[in-house]
Amino acid sequence: MDRIGEKLIELRIATRQACNFAHGKGSFVTLRTKALYLISQKPCSPLDLMEKLCMVKSNLALLCNKMVKDGVIVKVKNSDDKRVISYHITEKGEAELNRTLELIEKKFKGLFGSDKEYREGLDKFDVLLDLLSFIKS
Repeated sequence: MDRIGEKLIELRIATRQACNFAHGKGSFVTLRTKALYLISQKPCSPLDLMEKLCMVKSNLALLCNKMVKDGVIVKVKNSDDKRVISYHITEKGEAELNRTLELIEKKFKGLFGSDKEYREGLDKFDVLLDLLSFIKS
């Protein structure tokens, strides 16, 4: 009999492999892509990003400094406390994220035979994300 822990491990392995498929320069779902996605949902503090991306502060600083230099995000200081910062996505960052999402969409839409199957696949992703949202670290 299968156990949910085994399925979770298999899912983690499968999602990592799915995110590492090569196209052009490499993986679609890089740390940069994940950071852009999170920041596009709402401005994020470094702590938010560290927790959600499972990164240490020094590695996150390197990633974010590169993204700021590339013009895809900006660092915004809090007006009340200049030590508090958040990252915001730029138009250039939105465009980069949208290009990546379109490539992913194209790749995965090809796996489904019809629009109905595609929608059913999306529904299954929603159910899985809902289930995983209950797991705390």
